[in-house]
Amino acid sequence: MRFAAQGVRRAGLVGSAATVGAGTQRVFTRSLAEKTTTKATAEATPPPQNAILAWCSNNPMTFGIGFATVKTQAADLFTQVSLEKKTLDKVDWRRNVLFATFGFAYMGCFQYYLYVTLFSRWFAGASRFANQSIAKKLRDTKGQIDLLKQVGFDTLIHPIWFFPVYYTMKESLNGKPNAFEAPFPTVAGNALKKYWNNNFVAESVMADWLAFWKIWIVGDMVVYGLMPMWARLPANHFFSFLYVVVLSFMRGGDKETPKLEDAEKDAEALPALPADGAATELRK
Repeated sequence: MRFAAQGVRRAGLVGSAATVGAGTQRVFTRSLAEKTTTKATAEATPPPQNAILAWCSNNPMTFGIGFATVKTQAADLFTQVSLEKKTLDKVDWRRNVLFATFGFAYMGCFQYYLYVTLFSRWFAGASRFANQSIAKKLRDTKGQIDLLKQVGFDTLIHPIWFFPVYYTMKESLNGKPNAFEAPFPTVAGNALKKYWNNNFVAESVMADWLAFWKIWIVGDMVVYGLMPMWARLPANHFFSFLYVVVLSFMRGGDKETPKLEDAEKDAEALPALPADGAATELRK
């Protein structure tokens, strides 16, 4: 009996030692696995982003509005210096401030709300479609329909208020009289009259709309149809810069498309040439 009891005690000690040894082995194995996993995770984690890019990513609205302001002002300055051949002392800085203000208020604040907030609600599948490969996009009928809706809205509906807003802001800051010299209804009325004359009375009918379409039909197809979501904003800013250059060149200065009746009056005011000497006078 004594030997049996001793055998039981020894077996118990051996079992306890085995249990402790197994537990220690499990702890060691788990610790090693955790270290290996941590190391692998650290190696797989991409390096930290550039501080500037990280700030832009974390502050998309501030970045978008700020970039739109600077871009719009820079596009007008480029137009005046490069296309209109002005030296810096001849630059129309009041006009440049107009474009900076328009870039901040409309192209920055309002269009951020339009394209980011409202488009996300109206075209919920846009993100899924944008991140697909070209091959999948060609087979995605629903996504293609959403693409056409986005392009149609931006090129047919958006300009309905885009141009009146621009003309009114331009007249408020640079008009004669401007918003500091006359009541706002008077200034707004003059602005809308200029918009009407430039697009629906003169020979160049729909001139502003045609210039808009030449840039944005292709631009929107590229931005909404080809770009992944992360590249939409840079692509949009590229086409927007081109369009602001066109807008500044066409409507940034004080010159306007003459009215048809004014052109007729100017023609009537020219001195009439005698029929006999018309050819002689022309040769001179």
